[in-house]
Amino acid sequence: MVIDLIKLRNKDLIVDEDIVFDKNIYQNKDIVLLKDIHIKGIIRYNELNNIAINLKLTGDMILKDSVSLDNISYPLDLVIEEELEENSENFYEYYEKKQNILDIMKILWENIVLEVPIRFTNVSDAQMKGEGWSLGGQDNFLEIDPRLAKLNELLGEGKE
Repeated sequence: MVIDLIKLRNKDLIVDEDIVFDKNIYQNKDIVLLKDIHIKGIIRYNELNNIAINLKLTGDMILKDSVSLDNISYPLDLVIEEELEENSENFYEYYEKKQNILDIMKILWENIVLEVPIRFTNVSDAQMKGEGWSLGGQDNFLEIDPRLAKLNELLGEGKE
């Protein structure tokens, strides 16, 4: 989404639209899919002559479950408040001088990436088991291997 800065000087830009991110952007990230992304808010020049971006972004991220590796939906509900000073280093990351436009998709993407959890799971069962392994619970203590029983007796005698 690009913003013409000449038009922005004359009046505030009210934003209320659905956006789509190119799949190539998040192809090698933890995000499987971004869907139903909607932004709503206002972009304007403030009293300090800086560009003030006040947006609310909602939608869903499809992520891989950290435990089961299934695709699961993670809701997005972000409030983005940015202020860009026109002659700052940060401003020129988003600005295209030849056309006098500002690309806010980069700002939106940076905020989405910050919301991706390090680990996320929908698995609620703490007693997970598999063939030859189990995880969690108090009843998961293993019996002593009979081949090591003599060693256990020796170590047990030293504790008294």
